[in-house]
Amino acid sequence: MDVIPAVDVQGGRCVRLRQGEHAQATIYADDPVVAAQRFIDDGATRMHVVDLDAARGFPVRDSFSAVARMVAACVAAGCAAQVGGGIRDIDTAERWLDAGASLVILGSVAARDPDRAIAICRATQGRVLLGLDVRAGVARVHGWTEDGLTAAELLREWRTWPAAGVVYTDTTRDGLLAGPDLDGLQTCRELYGGPVIASGGIGSIDDITACAAAGAAGVVVGKALYEGRVDLTDALRAVAGAAS
Repeated sequence: MDVIPAVDVQGGRCVRLRQGEHAQATIYADDPVVAAQRFIDDGATRMHVVDLDAARGFPVRDSFSAVARMVAACVAAGCAAQVGGGIRDIDTAERWLDAGASLVILGSVAARDPDRAIAICRATQGRVLLGLDVRAGVARVHGWTEDGLTAAELLREWRTWPAAGVVYTDTTRDGLLAGPDLDGLQTCRELYGGPVIASGGIGSIDDITACAAAGAAGVVVGKALYEGRVDLTDALRAVAGAAS
């Protein structure tokens, strides 16, 4: 299972949000590449990079540049990068893949425009993760500012798409360090039937190993790394030990 550091970008800076609230952003680095490089140095083999400005439909040049530079840093280090935020058409998806991203993440378009999302999946030969951001069983879209269909409806539909997997986030836990939604993770795995990456609420190495035991293909870790609750090297070692 992959332990995947998250680097979210807002206004060109590395931030973490609380339950997706853009007004509650904590800045952790003026240059997100500094944060990404630290995780690479600590052994990360995969990075979760999101442009929060583009996700809300208000792209910022500094944020785009920061994401592009992080992807380049990952490529140089042999670290895979999965990129999300504002990817709603084939051209944007292919631009990030051509820049070196391993996967792109579709959120709003996957939840609201299945024909377009499937076209992106096919054009990129399945190098797509489907972002399922959930509150009380309902998908949150457009940068977590609007409701979509129920999670169950989407997962039953998505299981037939040519995608690489799902990133499941319980938005009520995101940024709170209170533990992952293991029940939701299990339901997601059952309904989708393919690889599911867990995100939201990770506050300790025990949380990470619990997700591994629950069958997650990966775990996205954000605030716990920035706040020193989780040491990435120790987390990678713990997951490797649990798998052996």
